[in-house]
Amino acid sequence: MGQNRFFISLIQRLARDDVSRSGDVIVKYLAEQQSSVSLWPDDNRIINTFLSQQFYGLLAQMRIRLVLEGIEGKLRMEQNAESESVPRNLTIEHIMPQAWGQNWKLPVGVQDDAQAVLERDNLVNTIGNLTLVNQSLNSTLSNDPWDKKKRTLYAHTTLFLNKDVVEETEWNEERIEARARQLAEVAIRAWPHADGI
Repeated sequence: MGQNRFFISLIQRLARDDVSRSGDVIVKYLAEQQSSVSLWPDDNRIINTFLSQQFYGLLAQMRIRLVLEGIEGKLRMEQNAESESVPRNLTIEHIMPQAWGQNWKLPVGVQDDAQAVLERDNLVNTIGNLTLVNQSLNSTLSNDPWDKKKRTLYAHTTLFLNKDVVEETEWNEERIEARARQLAEVAIRAWPHADGI
């Protein structure tokens, strides 16, 4: 369903009901949607998407930033930050770089494993490996090895998205998947499904 038809249909639904029930009507309408563009994903779908879907290269960078900014905003609110507002003009940074081959070797024993290379290539574009930084920090981090990247990020970041990341001794497939699960849990709290409202 296109956006125009989606909103016209919603307005028609609202017009048929009592204005005092508008919130309930909207939630019910959104929960009924089944098309891929208007679907209100449940918690399991969010977790599965965060764990398996390549965000970078599939979604517009603006949309990825909106998701990460929303998660950052929720973390700031939950952790009683001095400011709940998320800094503007942030850019997306791959924690493990897309060009990981030179500085981010595969674990010992899988150096020549084409499947491991393919899996890592897919994993670097999932949300568990993406974060936000300002443009100058993004340029500084580039394809550096983890130890150097971690020190630079630790010295300059003020985002809650990055607080756990900089505490890691290594950054690998296991950490990316664990972070994807953590981000999914925050997203679920930030944008609860109709079942949770």
